[in-house]
Amino acid sequence: MNDFEKNKPIVSFKNVSMSFKHVQVLKDLSFDIYPGEIVTIAGPSGSGKSTILKLLGKILHRDSGEMIVNAKKIGMAFQRSALFNSMTIWKNVALALEETTNLNKKEIDKKVMAALDMVSLAHTEKMFPDELSGGMQKRISIARALVLSPEIILYDEPSTGLDPGIASKLEDDMVKLRDKTGVTSIVVTHDVETIKKVSDRILILYDGKIRWEGTKHDFLIDKSPYPRSFRERSSIEDLLPPT
Repeated sequence: MNDFEKNKPIVSFKNVSMSFKHVQVLKDLSFDIYPGEIVTIAGPSGSGKSTILKLLGKILHRDSGEMIVNAKKIGMAFQRSALFNSMTIWKNVALALEETTNLNKKEIDKKVMAALDMVSLAHTEKMFPDELSGGMQKRISIARALVLSPEIILYDEPSTGLDPGIASKLEDDMVKLRDKTGVTSIVVTHDVETIKKVSDRILILYDGKIRWEGTKHDFLIDKSPYPRSFRERSSIEDLLPPT
């Protein structure tokens, strides 16, 4: 048992299934995530990773099973940032506070600037998204997720489309944010460098189920097909024994 597992799970999936039309994406999926963890859910394209985030974000509803979330607020950092180009950075980050709270302008400004400062972009509040680099836009997306002080933050493919150096800086920021705020982080990715950089624990999803689970150390040394497929950049199918 690691230090995180001494706590009650903040997220628990118990035999969760989800289908789109006649395709079953999640099959009796079960796992727990503990407060303060950075858990990476890895898997090939189409394995159901983003479906898990959409269930947590209440964008989708499961077909069966139980999903327990012991958190009142969940923030989402989208894969493509999803910023409004017609709004300033300040307005992009402030929007959720304006729409969902009764805070006054001064209180909102304080929270917005604190969130921007957490991602080292407090100087950008008067700028517009298209004036920022792709990496900066992703960090603004994280600030927007943080501004509501969530207990959980969901990251959807955070390093996709970024240069390696910028991706590495973003990954550093994700770990620093967890260490500073205690936020539980759930990261969906297929990028092996992100997995190695940020994870306390890795869950590998394949064919609708968690097929492998372990720490970052386990991920780096385990010789079973699922972690090997990422380390060796091979398809899981090529490494699985013949049926």
